[in-house]
Amino acid sequence: MGSSQESILKTLLYSDIFDYPLYKEEVWKFLISSVKQDKKEVFHDLNTKNTFFESNKSFFFIKGRKSIVNERRQREKYSLAKIVFAEKIIRRLSIIPTVYFIGISGALAMRNSGEDDDIDLFVITAKNSVWTTRSLMILFLIFSGIYRRKKDKSVSNKICLNMLIDENALSFSKQRNDLYTAHEISQIMPIFDRNKTYEKFIKSNIWIQKFLPNIFEKKSSIFSMSRISFTQRSINHFLGAPIIEFITRNIQLWYMKKNITKETITNNFLAFHPFDYRESVLDSYKKKTAKYVYSK
Repeated sequence: MGSSQESILKTLLYSDIFDYPLYKEEVWKFLISSVKQDKKEVFHDLNTKNTFFESNKSFFFIKGRKSIVNERRQREKYSLAKIVFAEKIIRRLSIIPTVYFIGISGALAMRNSGEDDDIDLFVITAKNSVWTTRSLMILFLIFSGIYRRKKDKSVSNKICLNMLIDENALSFSKQRNDLYTAHEISQIMPIFDRNKTYEKFIKSNIWIQKFLPNIFEKKSSIFSMSRISFTQRSINHFLGAPIIEFITRNIQLWYMKKNITKETITNNFLAFHPFDYRESVLDSYKKKTAKYVYSK
């Protein structure tokens, strides 16, 4: 198996974990490879009869998995409606001056969300204000009746503040420099951006190209602000005061202490999820590549 074919197979195996067939251009964009591949060669290998994967002209997928094509098409319909709803909520949340960036993350960012799924948001805040910003966002979402609580049984279209970091923590730690995190970062759908924060975030995580060499492309937020006004800086200075951040942090930690499991919680990096998908996905991918790639 050539390097191009192996990269294609790895890419389709990874997307198969999420029951997600890929368009030809998506195979190229999310191609898993440690080195840059020739695009013409990749497309040639995609169109060449293969033992391990096949296509229905539009989508490529692991052989025997044609059923996930209809599933993706159905999820795309649900996702488009959810994205429109999320954009309206994000526009309102962006009024909070310490919010520098909001993007849709998770399955919805890939338009692969089910009808009953919630909406994951990735947020970047002004420095030293991640806890204060989170509390303000939660208050807004609670009053709007759309905050996703951990114990909620019905979560359709509820907002989950999945990950919040401040501008001092744009670069992910080496412990998180893996394929799963690379995918999660690269697939974020930017919606609101202040002061080119998203661009700074991507530049701070250039390590992604070690896993996904073709991933970086220019993404424009739906609405953005190029500058931070004097008034906003003044408000941010107040909200970023150590005493304000200390109080909001300790109130939230006290409230959530009984439910903390595998969440990542620091002064400027918060990652919340009811289940550790990162560990599960990487383990599944390892088993798939051992079966399809390295055993051949």
